[in-house]
Amino acid sequence: MEYAILFAQFEDKMMHTRKGDITHMADQIIQTAFEDIRSRIVGAGIYPFRPSEIVTPRLPYAHSFVYIKSGKGIVTIDGNEYQAKPHDLFYFEPGIVHSYIADSEEPMVHASVYVDLLWNTSPKLKGDKGLNEHRLEKYDPQLSTARIKFIAEPETPVQWPPAVQTSIPAQADWLEAFLSVIHHFDSNDFSTAIWLRSLFETFLVGFVRFLAHPYVPTDPRIRRIIAWMQTNMTSDFQPAVWANSFHISEAYLYELFRKETGNSPQQYFMSFRLEQAKTELRETNLSVTDIADKLGFSSVHYFSRQFSKHLHESPNQYRKRVRLSIP
Repeated sequence: MEYAILFAQFEDKMMHTRKGDITHMADQIIQTAFEDIRSRIVGAGIYPFRPSEIVTPRLPYAHSFVYIKSGKGIVTIDGNEYQAKPHDLFYFEPGIVHSYIADSEEPMVHASVYVDLLWNTSPKLKGDKGLNEHRLEKYDPQLSTARIKFIAEPETPVQWPPAVQTSIPAQADWLEAFLSVIHHFDSNDFSTAIWLRSLFETFLVGFVRFLAHPYVPTDPRIRRIIAWMQTNMTSDFQPAVWANSFHISEAYLYELFRKETGNSPQQYFMSFRLEQAKTELRETNLSVTDIADKLGFSSVHYFSRQFSKHLHESPNQYRKRVRLSIP
């Protein structure tokens, strides 16, 4: 396979050119307390892969978090292959070689954030187009953000670095903060850096807590409903049918659902559909009318009203604002 040959050539090149100058920051690890994190976002964006698209091996200059929004593919990290699927979060330390190949039928869509976790350990600035180096011999460790190691504190155990691949629950509320970093990245007013930092660190705290205590819905009945919602977005949600199947009243079903999610079933289902609508607006060229039809809304007017009501902008305004090009 052409891709395997390419990666083998890259690894051979690494062995012959490393000579101590390509250290992937191994000699620059800063110990710090988790509470002393001061993140500075240098890159963020959505990247929809083409079918079978290959991103050749590269070295990142910043801590890289890549969330698989949809689709499938292969992520190769330091020579190890990982099957990428929706809701996977990949983490790459600075200077770790990695590459991608998208599925031929369901190419993956990345949501990526690049960050200096200690604010000023790299000269890389926000929006820098060279956050990944594909030419090994050109990689400059002096431009890389520092790797970190958290000081062990019994009261606040932190697993770091995390596993390179973590499956994230679709309903994890802290993931929205991660996606909001991308959403607001292009803002340029005086408060943007602090706002992005706040959003990212909200995500980071949630992520670290999840690593320590993975979230599992407590009620299997609610898990079953949520799983159905994720795969039946064009169908009508019928609470009476679900209540009967569980041999409980509708009122008690609503009580259980609110306790588990904080929302009514209808609100939760609508949020799923609107999240999928946002994905379609960002990552496809379907018209607003076609998206409304695809997601089972009764009309494009009803879809647009619901979208504007919940997200405070029209579908077309959202599409124009969030489309980015960073992989």
